[in-house]
Amino acid sequence: MYRFFAFMIIFATVTTHVAAQHKASGSSTNAAPFYPGTPAEEHISADALAKIFPYVHDQEVNLHSLLLIRDKKIVLDAYFYPYRNGLRHDMASCTKSVTGLLIGIAMDHGFIRDENQLVRTYFPEIKTYSKNFQTLTIKDLLTMTSGLECGFDNEDKLFARLFQSNNWPAFIFNIPSITEPGKQFSYCSCNFQLLAEILYRATKLTPGQFADKYLFKPLGIAGYYWDKNEQGVNHGWGDLNLKPIDLAKIGQLLMNQGKWNNKQVISAGYIKKATAIQVPFSDNKGYGYGFWIDNDHAFNAVGRGGQRLYVDRLHKVIIVATGGGYDWDEKGGLSDLLSASFKLKDNDVKQALDTLIARTQLAAKQVHITAPNFVDQPEQSFFNKEIRFSQNRLGIKNARIVVGKDTTFNLTWNDGRIVVYPLGLGSQYHFYNDPTSGHVFAVRGYWKANADFQIDFNTLTKINRFLMDFKLAQHQPEVYITEDTKSVNEKIPVEIVGGESR
Repeated sequence: MYRFFAFMIIFATVTTHVAAQHKASGSSTNAAPFYPGTPAEEHISADALAKIFPYVHDQEVNLHSLLLIRDKKIVLDAYFYPYRNGLRHDMASCTKSVTGLLIGIAMDHGFIRDENQLVRTYFPEIKTYSKNFQTLTIKDLLTMTSGLECGFDNEDKLFARLFQSNNWPAFIFNIPSITEPGKQFSYCSCNFQLLAEILYRATKLTPGQFADKYLFKPLGIAGYYWDKNEQGVNHGWGDLNLKPIDLAKIGQLLMNQGKWNNKQVISAGYIKKATAIQVPFSDNKGYGYGFWIDNDHAFNAVGRGGQRLYVDRLHKVIIVATGGGYDWDEKGGLSDLLSASFKLKDNDVKQALDTLIARTQLAAKQVHITAPNFVDQPEQSFFNKEIRFSQNRLGIKNARIVVGKDTTFNLTWNDGRIVVYPLGLGSQYHFYNDPTSGHVFAVRGYWKANADFQIDFNTLTKINRFLMDFKLAQHQPEVYITEDTKSVNEKIPVEIVGGESR
């Protein structure tokens, strides 16, 4: 059953205040109209916000960043080591919300007539498909009512087959249906890949090119990255990488009913439909055009691993969060702490602000862990040797931990790629920048116990954090691989041999 994850920002009272005058951040005319602010100015408790930081530390919450804006004032802009300010981040399924907005812009410019157009008219070359595709509309895709049999639990297997296909639209057209289009909500990421394909065919631009021209450049968003398939069509369901502040700009655009610097980037009419309940749920919430709707003034873009854009028009609040695996539905967690910050009042405003600033700065600093310092015994040694993996979900063929002047974690992948990742021994991460995507990986290794060595392989800006726990004492050495979003949890036999990797 679908679980709805939403920020529950509850205001005890609605207050009227006069905004202090600040110099706007950034000099570009396209810069977001965000200003530096303080919690007290925006009637938010700095003391309550400060409690977020020990919670993240004590509960080992894999939160990467948290940005809180109220009435265009940046109240909190926090980054948690090893993530840091200035890095873009995979926004996962928040991408769906952006793809939905691009469809609206395409309608505004006449590339697409309206959301009631039949999907099949854009794919005349596909002759074989299920009968439900005869009546499928763009609106059915936007509202997750296509009727396609995907679901949360089945999507990994579905994507594995999709990526093996050389014709994604034809593959999607032949996914079985569980109901007729427009009848019921059924989550399916492939809906938004079809929307990306429609954008490409209607505008003669890839979704990335179209977004750059009609959305990102008007908002001053640069340096983004968006994965695409072999045909050059960006993934409409996910893999758009933005800086947190850039996702906040999109939130402000929605707050402004599609207007930016007095220019209508997206029509107010489309924004109204996109952020209103199109498909109601039993809890009085619902789904719009790629957005999860709380009520008539608050809505979310949601991505796996804790990616979130929350917009509350009534209270002029924008929240952006990025992470590597966090459940916002957790009782007593971050949602509750954020809610409390709007309901409490600081007795000593200066002291509360000083505490908040200090904890924000501390969160961004390198975090040391306590790990045993076992000597690598000759009979247990696997440094500088080849570690051959049996079949595994990550697609690793073999590995080598090279200890020397520059310690590295060398991985040979099943597709033939050999990547040398800098490896921090002990508590300190070392960082690797992917030359193609710009993704940043943080990697470290340490002894958990004698003959028990763990690699913390944090893909960081790609969300996933893998722990590879090498158990060396057994007759058959093994590695246990787990991941914070629970996408991987497996035990794999390994063979440790001397000589060069093959």
